[in-house]
Amino acid sequence: MAKNVLFYARHSAGDQINACLETQLYYGHRFIKANGWTFAKSYADEDIGEVVFMAQPGVRKLFAHIERETVDIVLCHTLDRLCSRFDIASRLLSELADKRIELWAADPGERITARNLSDYYISDRSKMFAMGSHSAHVPDDLREEKHFAPLPFGYRYSGACNAGGQRIFGFKIVDPVAADVVHRIFGMYAEGMAPTKIAALLNAEGVAGPRGSIWRDAAIRGNRARETGILNNPAYIGACKQAGDDDYHYVSALRIVSDELWDRVKDRQDAAAERAAGLAGRRKQQS
Repeated sequence: MAKNVLFYARHSAGDQINACLETQLYYGHRFIKANGWTFAKSYADEDIGEVVFMAQPGVRKLFAHIERETVDIVLCHTLDRLCSRFDIASRLLSELADKRIELWAADPGERITARNLSDYYISDRSKMFAMGSHSAHVPDDLREEKHFAPLPFGYRYSGACNAGGQRIFGFKIVDPVAADVVHRIFGMYAEGMAPTKIAALLNAEGVAGPRGSIWRDAAIRGNRARETGILNNPAYIGACKQAGDDDYHYVSALRIVSDELWDRVKDRQDAAAERAAGLAGRRKQQS
């Protein structure tokens, strides 16, 4: 029976957060596949120091997952992406061992035990910082935009380059032309225009929709509970999720819609939902 694997990643703050996380996941998935294991889920944290390591959101969620479901292996890319202190790693290893869960590092491809843990952290720290450390090589195929996660309408990958002339992988920015369309949609809806009429107006003006398609009211209205559709996507107020993290982080540079306009749209949606509920109630009474 294939072993179930949870993957843990840790990144430093900065413009290349996506690159760091996606690179770790790339090597992790490759190692899992090579061993015939089953990937269950990934969790991630920002590198904010070791003092509160066990209290970090990603670590808490990882252990909550362990309590809920059967897990055989916790995998990290390299030990420096797990933590950089021997005592913390030793405690983590002990807690996992008590639950009969193995700890592995994809690079160098070994199971971490109490014996080799001291080798990594004390005897030869160079092993710990192998090819998967902070400056891990981003595989060439991951640099191709076709492998990037699709972005919401209003954003694009920057294509920016660092000082060495290499493209900054996974760095998204606001697309000013598309962002203007998003802002118009929010404004028109807040002023009382229905999604069907908004879509018809944009199509009449020849405005290209998401991925070059024509505008449909469903793409605008979406599903509020599922956060789908232009009017429900929190990305437009700068809310982002990082890999393995269920919580939103706010990035002001990615904001397209103000809180005031967002709230006006939510208020109108609330009013529409109340009217619909009232109408459904009256129909039920009449039947």
